[in-house]
Formats: sequence, C-alpha cells, structure tokens
Amino acid sequence: MSNKTRLDPYEQDIEDNFEHLQSVTNLEKEKAMLKEVASNHVKRKKSITIRISELDLEAMQIKASKLGIPYQTYINMLIHKDAVSDFNT
Repeated sequence: MSNKTRLDPYEQDIEDNFEHLQSVTNLEKEKAMLKEVASNHVKRKKSITIRISELDLEAMQIKASKLGIPYQTYINMLIHKDAVSDFNT
C-alpha cells in the first residue's frame, strides 16, 4: 500500500521544480522590497460604490465562492478583464 500523499497542482509544481528553486540571499531586503511593492499596489487601487441588483450580487457571490475567492475580487477581475479587452484586440 502506497503512503504517497496526493498533491494539488501548485504543490506538485513545487515538488517537480524543487531542485531548481533558489534561496533568497538577503531575506530582510527581499521582504522590504515585497512590502513596498504591495503597498504601492494598494495605493493605486480606488474604492468605488455601485448599485446593482440583489440577484446580480448574489450570482457574483456564488460564482466567486465556487472559485474560492472573495466576491469583491471576482467583480474586480471581471471589471479589469473588460477594461483591458479593447486594448488587447
């Protein structure tokens, strides 16, 4: 009987590429850089208020739940996809 644990695709990718991974030479510097990048990204986001039908909101919440993400993130993803679609064609 095999005791091998099933890995999800993300975990399998890590295992498959483990030998190729590189450690960070200066962890504190890397953490500071990533913190700054994240902070700059958040600063570029704008908060908006919109009115949508309750049924539309519930549909978005259900779809987001099936994807395992917050519904605000899902709606933001849809807006972004539409916003850049004209520029990519």
